[in-house]
Amino acid sequence: MTSTATKRIEAKEHYYQAVEAVKNELGIANPFAVPKIEKIIINAGVGKLFDNKQRQEIVDYIEKLTGQVPKVVKAKRSIAGFKLRAGEINGVMVTLRGKKMLDFILLLVYIALPRTKDFRGVNRNAFDKNYKSYNLGIHNASIFPQIGFDSTVQFGLQVSFVFKQPTKNNLLLLEKLSFPFAKM
Repeated sequence: MTSTATKRIEAKEHYYQAVEAVKNELGIANPFAVPKIEKIIINAGVGKLFDNKQRQEIVDYIEKLTGQVPKVVKAKRSIAGFKLRAGEINGVMVTLRGKKMLDFILLLVYIALPRTKDFRGVNRNAFDKNYKSYNLGIHNASIFPQIGFDSTVQFGLQVSFVFKQPTKNNLLLLEKLSFPFAKM
């Protein structure tokens, strides 16, 4: 087995152990009622960069980070107040599911977030009003080792965890996945 195959098995095992722990703690008999992560959406806004070369670097960084080609979001209309022209790249987004999603969770929790300067934990209350998604803003994407601190372009990321069911137990699943929540 290669090392990447071993990583994927470990990520999958880690995730399903967390799901099983939530199932046992809540006493849920129906396996479909257990909270699960459906997908992770990663967004990066590139509208403030005026250089197309820098925008392309961000697209390349996101591709290197996630392992899949990101969708490039282009402006539909020109807006003079924002110095935006129709057809310019406005953002980049990727939707992760399956093995890539599980690998990204481990990368985020165990490698990237601990590299954040003065890290005190992520916000426990960053769920939307019905607990369907958890949103995490990362101010500087260089905390990921694939991008690194030597990157010429500084940009932030918006990471959204979308769950299968809207329930408060989704917070418990993130706790079992070892999310470093801030102490209250």
